[in-house]
Amino acid sequence: MLNVGRYSIAMLALLAALFAVTAKAEAVTDRRCSVPDALTIPQSSLPHASLAVKRSQRLDILLLSGTPSQTGAVKGLKSYPSYSEQALHELLPGVEIRLTVRAAPRRSASEFLPLLPDMLAELKPALVIWQAGTVESLRGLPPEDLGLALQKGSALILQAGSDVVLLNMQYSPRMAAIMDTANYTQNMRWVAETLDISMFDRFEIMRHWNETGAFDLSSTKNDGLFESIHLCLGRLLADFVVRGASLTNYKGTSK
Repeated sequence: MLNVGRYSIAMLALLAALFAVTAKAEAVTDRRCSVPDALTIPQSSLPHASLAVKRSQRLDILLLSGTPSQTGAVKGLKSYPSYSEQALHELLPGVEIRLTVRAAPRRSASEFLPLLPDMLAELKPALVIWQAGTVESLRGLPPEDLGLALQKGSALILQAGSDVVLLNMQYSPRMAAIMDTANYTQNMRWVAETLDISMFDRFEIMRHWNETGAFDLSSTKNDGLFESIHLCLGRLLADFVVRGASLTNYKGTSK
């Protein structure tokens, strides 16, 4: 287990160095975004999202994150929620898409729990995407605590009438060399299997890109890496949602 005092500040600085780029994103081809289909197949259906689109031509999504820098809080940069929303408009013509991000600096999944009831009551999302694991790993919190918090929180979300997709941490070769993140993903996968919900495996997707040379994730050059990666993640996540909601062939409502 990592010692918080020794590593948390260093890890936050490392994340900033790796991803706080400001250049305009380079053009990204479908080939660079592609990954094995096994990494992007939804494990469970999204019935509430499907019903919302078919019944009211509207899809409200709430994205939870304890790391704002990964979800759009870096000034001047677009991140994967923005790209996902854009892609969903393209994949679901005529559907009103509203993606709301609720991000809180360095807040763990367990610290999100007290906030969930009010957020669900206010926004009434058909789908909640819960990005988790990064804060826990940086702070050296027990992986089991992450699993228990996500299990409790996801159960609350399901009871409120919303679908849930878990989204794990991003992959970085530098972080992987000094930090064991496998247990956090394993606990998230356990929650997904236990509650019959889906997990979007961002970690393995990004590791695939790094290992195949699609993206050099060890680079810290100011070359648009952040937005290039987030564009691909956003597209893949949008497709993941559409397939989970069985809306792949959705053509809109005829008037």
